[in-house]
Amino acid sequence: MPDTRQLAAIKKKVQRLIDRDALLAIACDLVNIPSPTGHEQSCAEYIMGRYRAAGIKVLPQSLEETRANAIGIIKGRGSGPTLMLNGHMDTSYVGDEAYLPDTPGYKPKAVVDGEWIYGLGIYNMKGSLAAFLHAAEVLQRAEIELEGDLVIACVAGEIEKAPIDRFQGPLYRGGGCGTWYAITHGALADFAVVGEPSGMTLMRAHGGYVWTRITLVGDPMHTIYGTARNNTINNMMKLMHALQSWGDDYEKRRAYLGMPAHVTLSAIEGGWPYRCSRVPVACTLYVDTRLMPGQEPLEVQREIEAVVARVQREDPDFAKLHLDMNVFMNQWGSECPPEEYIYKAVAQAHEETTRRPVEVTAIPFASDAGELNAHGIPALNYGATGRLRTFKAGERPGDLAKDWNPQQGEHASIEDMLQATRVYVNLILNVCTRTRRELGLARDVAHKDKRSLVSTRRRKAR
Repeated sequence: MPDTRQLAAIKKKVQRLIDRDALLAIACDLVNIPSPTGHEQSCAEYIMGRYRAAGIKVLPQSLEETRANAIGIIKGRGSGPTLMLNGHMDTSYVGDEAYLPDTPGYKPKAVVDGEWIYGLGIYNMKGSLAAFLHAAEVLQRAEIELEGDLVIACVAGEIEKAPIDRFQGPLYRGGGCGTWYAITHGALADFAVVGEPSGMTLMRAHGGYVWTRITLVGDPMHTIYGTARNNTINNMMKLMHALQSWGDDYEKRRAYLGMPAHVTLSAIEGGWPYRCSRVPVACTLYVDTRLMPGQEPLEVQREIEAVVARVQREDPDFAKLHLDMNVFMNQWGSECPPEEYIYKAVAQAHEETTRRPVEVTAIPFASDAGELNAHGIPALNYGATGRLRTFKAGERPGDLAKDWNPQQGEHASIEDMLQATRVYVNLILNVCTRTRRELGLARDVAHKDKRSLVSTRRRKAR
């Protein structure tokens, strides 16, 4: 390991190579390559091309015909820890969905407006991917030899999506499948930083979710024989009111670290729109329930079952209809405790770079940090993007009333991306220039600690 003076000189050498225009060019390239869930292949090929040009080892990972992960590894001497920088390539939208605002923030075409860049994916989370890539490339250009490995995991399939009913195929296979594939097919690490849009805050915890499908089925009949009592849509409305009432209580009761556990009636389908002269024979409701760290999906399932059973007891018309219910998608929330090494390392790198202590947040969207933590890889979120143009001075993500501007869509501060790149460089050099023994990460100790972390999460759930 270099001494303090040597490490400072190395950092100065690498930091001098960080270039705003080069970083911005990468970010624009990434946005200009459409990569909706299920169609990340072109974006992965672009990233792997950059890896090869920089002399970074490529770990090929093909998930499906139209999608791949882009895993790059800078190998160290073998005595240090392995740090993963993890982020997803798939975008929240395709960009041509009905009713999306017709603004640059929803289109896969980068638009630079002064110190801000707009475009689908830049916020979530190609801005962080650009920072990862630029940090790795300047490390290579500086010819820095590390003790440990650096893994850049640009993954497919993170967006909260699930195949259901007629919505089938790669476009709907998300929910962390890319990171799961990455870490079960060779992209291994001692700890990880995920670049979700935390606005350069240390996001120590995030939420998960449970998605529930509930279908009511009645008898086929002409509307001349129909009444509100035998109408599946009318009866579903009764359940919707009951679920919303339960959800209002659940949101407060399950709140954690300031994160509200929202329950959302997300979608509903019923009847045949091409034949309105028929009483709707079926109606299906889809519900999103946020899951907090330490909580199990079965808890949500059982609470919703109890709400359904109560409505059936209290309403004979509702009880006469056939009801089918199942959870069709879930992801766990997770938390990185302050005593974890990676928590301390990110806080140190941020303060060293910005000269300010890092702000700690918890935000209830899902993150691949959950998949990493579940597999014994301590992980948290620290992203280059997340600060909005509408924020006032000093405001950062964490206030859900201000964290999203639907009319502007996705955008990011170029200065934040540049500053985050500097943080990532300092983090990599602080971590990967030291040996595992120096960090107290002897292999047997590390495994014991990770098993303990997983068992702790399970105990919390009980």
